[in-house]
Amino acid sequence: MKALELKEKLLAEGCNASNFTILGRGDGAFCLDKKGAKWAIFYSERGCDSEPIFISENEEEACGYFFNYVLKQKHWHIVGFFKYESDAIALEDKLVSISIKSIRNDISAYKMANDLRYRVFVIGKDIFKVRERLGHVQVCYI
Repeated sequence: MKALELKEKLLAEGCNASNFTILGRGDGAFCLDKKGAKWAIFYSERGCDSEPIFISENEEEACGYFFNYVLKQKHWHIVGFFKYESDAIALEDKLVSISIKSIRNDISAYKMANDLRYRVFVIGKDIFKVRERLGHVQVCYI
């Protein structure tokens, strides 16, 4: 597999595009980029790259390693962001009713202290089930 087809293959597996970057740098993401004649896999955050976890002169080998490495991670997809906990609970109940497991990860100080926000996530390919059953997920930040 080549780098240009890698992103679509990862997305088809339910990977979250914010977790990885191909042919560039991400913020808080694993990256596959070409450094000179070599392909490198590393983590990048706030403009700082970690030491590569894998280097190869072979694009297909690097893409295969990156694909498997990224697939092993849990890919959380946000499907709800609410000001009121009752809205988050309603979405969680709806997801349970259609056999989709969700995860809550709330923010205790969104814009200031004690400014709660309620977030609901699904993992991996469950994002496809959510879209199929509930339509396109559009998260509104309040």
